[in-house]
Amino acid sequence: MSCFGRKTLCGAWSFLVSLRPEKKDVLMIFNPTNRDEIRLRAIETASEILMREKNLSVRMDDVAQELSVSKRTLYEIFGSKEALLMECMKKHIAHMSQMLEDEIGREEDVLTVFLKHLEVLINESRERDHNKFEDIDKYPKLKKMFHEHLADMARRMRGFMELGVKQGVFRDDLNMDVLMKAFSAMGAMVNKECERGELRYDELIDGTIVVLLRGIAAPKGMAKLEKYRYKSNNR
Repeated sequence: MSCFGRKTLCGAWSFLVSLRPEKKDVLMIFNPTNRDEIRLRAIETASEILMREKNLSVRMDDVAQELSVSKRTLYEIFGSKEALLMECMKKHIAHMSQMLEDEIGREEDVLTVFLKHLEVLINESRERDHNKFEDIDKYPKLKKMFHEHLADMARRMRGFMELGVKQGVFRDDLNMDVLMKAFSAMGAMVNKECERGELRYDELIDGTIVVLLRGIAAPKGMAKLEKYRYKSNNR
């Protein structure tokens, strides 16, 4: 390296140190690979904390401590806590979408997949006495992303319903346009009530989505719903 190059690098290093960041943070700035690794680990760590906490109250201090970096480093990478939460939501949505696609290809029919997912969600809701999204209004961009995800799921629902008709679990005389509007309206209502926290998630699902599924089920699908109802009543 030339004398000029060494002086430039030393000058940059001295400037960074003068700002008093931790040494590991300076190393991160000079090494993009470390920065990317910290970003991925931060998303994973924050996601794990979200699973444990009652709401969306992830503290950047806690994430930084678990990663052995400074809080300033996290803000340099993500810009804000909301941006980190949005990355966690993207990760969760991608995981759930892939799992749903895999199960649709593996299970006997789409109704079996729906009921399995409902059971998982209901069991998770019963393990906590709180509403995970009670403070989502503090994060408008995150809330917008959440609602966009719900809208996307409503659009994809039509394909699932049409597949269920072919599989014989749903009636073949359904008006899909009306059915999609019904699912969309119910989903919006369930989401709104979850945010308010006045009703339990399992009550909302049993009183809306399951009732609608029973109304559109063919005899083959009704038999599956009766088994689900029996398991639900005996939890």
